[in-house]
Amino acid sequence: MEASSRVHILLVEPPGAGREVSAALAALAGAARVSVASDSRSCADLCAAGEVDVVVAHPELGEEASAVLASAGLDGPPVVVVTPATDPAAALEWFRRGAADCVAARGQLPEALGLALLEQIRRRRAIVERGAADRRIRDLERYNDHIIQNMNSALLVVDAAACITACNPPAERILGRDAEGLHGRPLGPGLDGPARLLQRSLATGARFRGAESEIVREDGSVVPIGISCAPILDSDGVRIGAVATFQDLSEMRQLQRQVLQSEKLASLGQLAAGVAHEINNPMGFIHANLAQMAEYARDLRRAWSRVEELQKALAAGQREEVEGAALRLAATADEVDVAYLLSDLVKAIRESQEGSERIRHIVSDLRDFSHQDTGQRVPADVNQCLESTANIVWPMMKHLVVLEKEYRELPAVSCFPMQLKQVFMNLLVNAFQAIEERIGPGGGSGRIRLRTRRTADGVEIQVEDDGVGVAAENLGRLFDPFFTTKKVGMGTGLGLSTCYSIVRRHGGTIRVEGRPGRGALFRVLLPLDGGGEEADGD
Repeated sequence: MEASSRVHILLVEPPGAGREVSAALAALAGAARVSVASDSRSCADLCAAGEVDVVVAHPELGEEASAVLASAGLDGPPVVVVTPATDPAAALEWFRRGAADCVAARGQLPEALGLALLEQIRRRRAIVERGAADRRIRDLERYNDHIIQNMNSALLVVDAAACITACNPPAERILGRDAEGLHGRPLGPGLDGPARLLQRSLATGARFRGAESEIVREDGSVVPIGISCAPILDSDGVRIGAVATFQDLSEMRQLQRQVLQSEKLASLGQLAAGVAHEINNPMGFIHANLAQMAEYARDLRRAWSRVEELQKALAAGQREEVEGAALRLAATADEVDVAYLLSDLVKAIRESQEGSERIRHIVSDLRDFSHQDTGQRVPADVNQCLESTANIVWPMMKHLVVLEKEYRELPAVSCFPMQLKQVFMNLLVNAFQAIEERIGPGGGSGRIRLRTRRTADGVEIQVEDDGVGVAAENLGRLFDPFFTTKKVGMGTGLGLSTCYSIVRRHGGTIRVEGRPGRGALFRVLLPLDGGGEEADGD
């Protein structure tokens, strides 16, 4: 035995007993501390104090050895009984009574006793260490359970068959069901979004962080959630389940809608002058046409009064009166030029109708753009979203920009349409301001190109300008909140950050290609299904 493993051996021997056992134990001096007790009561006291690693019962104890075995107890230190002679039957009896080992007092006692004690000490240490490990495991399990039950995030665990095996109170609150109603239940109706992610984790080992999905409660209410999930592996790396944590995003969605609404109103504020001018143009010629049509109505009224005179003369049957009325009608018609009035009146009405239709479109686009999202994804025509947004921005930029459009036929995209319009608005306004900065006070014009196309797994929207471009050192920070390259007072640094957040929420990507002095190209790629829950798989 090494000094570092020094143990406590208790020898129980009656007074006046032979010294052969103590002499054998003396050979262990330096490796063990040997104490002596005279009876089972003293043995019990020392064992109860927890200071004894192994007990040796002297062969002269006789039946008192049974009391020593009892005093050590089932959970106490092991007892090695030294018997007077080698007797298998007697040894079996001692084993039956609880002895850990039996050693005959004859022969090589020091060696035999030393080996027996060493084996029992090893076993004792292993039992103690295993017990400590078990306690640590139990403590860790209780600690983990405490953390799981008291964590703010909801937690859901499924087995390899995608059946729920555990959930914590926040999960119960969000799902609207208690643990008993969820335990053992497969991920089915109402949990379709989380089920897709967990099943992908089980099938492929994919991990997802911060994905967005929805849960439909039994009462029909919809809860938006942000979810992360990962597979659970056994010691051989086999997927035996999956775990998901998620949070209720209802309040955050409401705040996001409020922020987006504020951004929209801020954008509308920038466009107000241009929109007012755009509405003023058709209103101007509508007003002018109405004034002209009022004059035409007075002239036509004069001609109509001559028609009425002719009708009366014809009714009276007096030829001279009829001829006079006819002459007066012809003179008045020539004077007011009835044919021209009728032709120009039709033209004025048509122009006024076109102007009022233009105003109706402008107001409709403004109303749609300023309207808040319902909070639900809907299939939408991306081309229409881009076109209506361009119509709103156009009055502000038309004096300085040539707008080119190349829209391809696109399938419907599951999205939040108002949020996409906010993205397009920010990109268009940024493009216009970049052109305005390049041109400066010297005059000139710029060009903005809008393109859409179908991709392998979604749609792509391009907004390209020939403005000042983006410096290479700014490309990596362009979508950071509050970062702006504009002059003080010209931008908050939230526009492109908002675009990035919205596109990412739709499971898409937004990239920029900057060409200093020659403009910039923004590419927005969106999946058809809105793919928010798959946006962050890795």
